[in-house]
Amino acid sequence: MSLVIFLISLVSRTLAITASLNTDEGLWIYRGSQFIRRLFEGDLTHTILKHHPGVPNMWLTGSGMLVNCWLNNFFPGFLGVDLPLDVGGCLNLEQFPINLYIIPRLVQAVVTSACMVCIYLLIRRLLGQAIALYTIIILLLEPFFLAYQRFITTDALQADFAILAVLLFLLYLQKDGKRKFVLASGVFLGLATAAKITALFLLPAIAIIIGLIELGIWQEAFLSRGWKQQLRGFQLWLATILVTFILIFPAMWVSPGYVLDRIRDGVLQESDRGFLFFLGQLTHSPGILFYPLVLVYRLSPILQVGLVATSLVLLIPKLRRRQKNIPAIAAIALIAVWVILILSASDNKIDRYINLCLPMLAILAAVGWLEIIAGVTVWLNKLSVSMEKSRKWGCLMIFALQLVLVFPYHPHYLTYYNPLFGGAVAAQNIFMIGQGEGLEQAAQWLNQSPNVKEIKVASWYSRYFSSYFHGPVLPIDKRIPSGIQPWTRANRVVFYKNQLQRQLPEPKMLAYFAKQQPLYTVRLQNIDYAWVYPGPLALAEDVKRIQFPLSLSFGEQVRLLGYDLNKTKISADDELIVTFYWQFFAPPPADVSIKISLRDRQNHISYFSSTPLIDGYVFPENITAGTTIRDVHKLKFSPSTSPQHYQLQVEGFSFNKGQVIGEVEVVK
Repeated sequence: MSLVIFLISLVSRTLAITASLNTDEGLWIYRGSQFIRRLFEGDLTHTILKHHPGVPNMWLTGSGMLVNCWLNNFFPGFLGVDLPLDVGGCLNLEQFPINLYIIPRLVQAVVTSACMVCIYLLIRRLLGQAIALYTIIILLLEPFFLAYQRFITTDALQADFAILAVLLFLLYLQKDGKRKFVLASGVFLGLATAAKITALFLLPAIAIIIGLIELGIWQEAFLSRGWKQQLRGFQLWLATILVTFILIFPAMWVSPGYVLDRIRDGVLQESDRGFLFFLGQLTHSPGILFYPLVLVYRLSPILQVGLVATSLVLLIPKLRRRQKNIPAIAAIALIAVWVILILSASDNKIDRYINLCLPMLAILAAVGWLEIIAGVTVWLNKLSVSMEKSRKWGCLMIFALQLVLVFPYHPHYLTYYNPLFGGAVAAQNIFMIGQGEGLEQAAQWLNQSPNVKEIKVASWYSRYFSSYFHGPVLPIDKRIPSGIQPWTRANRVVFYKNQLQRQLPEPKMLAYFAKQQPLYTVRLQNIDYAWVYPGPLALAEDVKRIQFPLSLSFGEQVRLLGYDLNKTKISADDELIVTFYWQFFAPPPADVSIKISLRDRQNHISYFSSTPLIDGYVFPENITAGTTIRDVHKLKFSPSTSPQHYQLQVEGFSFNKGQVIGEVEVVK
């Protein structure tokens, strides 16, 4: 059975291994590479690169990247990527093509799959074979849990190590518990804490359980050792956690004070992150409803039904008495509830944080399903159905249902939202949507463009996007020192779902592109995840496809190559979107404004719009000779607009110089 669990886990984690990076993976492969490089250089103090601090991730990811570098040395070209031949240079990359993620992801998949086997074995020892088997079946194919198990981020290792620590400590608390269990538990919780500092949330819950045991609760399963002995065991556990944390973390060997300050400052800064989207609006602090709704939308119906059944088992004395392992089950439930309450107390709420307690929820769901199957078996006893046979059929049924549920989301498991509650279509009005899934499809579409290596693309999550796109990538969310936004120098601009939900980097910039039609849209689970728009710098192919081509001089500095219209017939309350293609021979005045007028048959101006070039985002003095700018403007018509022929006139005006730079009539 252990081999089967390992293989199922490994296949589910590595199938389509280059698909759908998480937006944080680019950061962790960079940090892992820097971690190993600084180890080689002896710079131990700066092996802390994040407050999480993600140390197990950096060991695994950095080791995987080191293997990439060695393969590149021995077999140049084997990875399909041009890398520096020296290991130091190879580990000092800023951007990582998608092929470099394969080995780091494989390394983590082996570790997390081994953890799945250990989880199964420990649950079997603590709660029995049936609960262990049902738990692992639910957990292996739980969409949200599986999604993060595939990513080289901190969530997978934290969740796996934390549940191993909990199970081992509960085995220690049993009447025949041995000290080796508390030591092993401390090691795994030390690893979980080194992965993500929030693993320490488990400490108070464990302390509460010890207190309840000593107060006479659950003593039929757990041993009352007396307060002093329990305190010594708890102190041994804490010491093991600390020693493990120090041993695995090179920065702690030389600069523990610096590390603790970084962790403290980082946690405080992250807790004030803000710019979140919840229940259809922007917020800095999602309320108490956040995690209950996460549990509704992110957990599978199989897991939810099992949890409801387990809740009834714990609340109804008759059902509770039928359970042999109720103290351990209740302890696991207490820890899971505690973690969710602690997470709910923080202002900074992200759905992935529930990964810490998902394995515990799977254990509880397994208990519930076994109770359901026991009840069905009693009802079917007229047909002489044995309990053992019912459990086997139930096991196969849950496996099949989970497989059917998860398959439509492959390989974008993060697009899963509970279909019983409206799926992703409903969830997009509640949660921030998207952690990178779908951006690779936008990149792959752009990769089909001619001269792709010369096309500049600005993208949200630019580090992620550059792993897939073959040309230069510019960030959307940053400014260079001169104040110019990089996306203004792009030929294509890629937006993402949660970016639009949060109105980042600013509503004005998003509104400028909202006027336009995207060239390509990535649609997953019936909602749009990513959009590709034409950028401010027009490509030669854009000029060839101009709807109304022209060649009109617009003063001495610029030529109008043509324009596009979103419609040629207008009516009341319509919006006319006009896209001009300006070819510059010299920079225009810094305050140039594009004025568009509509004149009726009597030559009266009915409507006009006056806005800067590219809505003020392009600095005219920085436009070089030969540049072709794609400039979009909008005219809004009133409800009283009369149907007739209008003449469109465009002119450029410099307010400082008080002059019209050029004027043309472009359409009638």
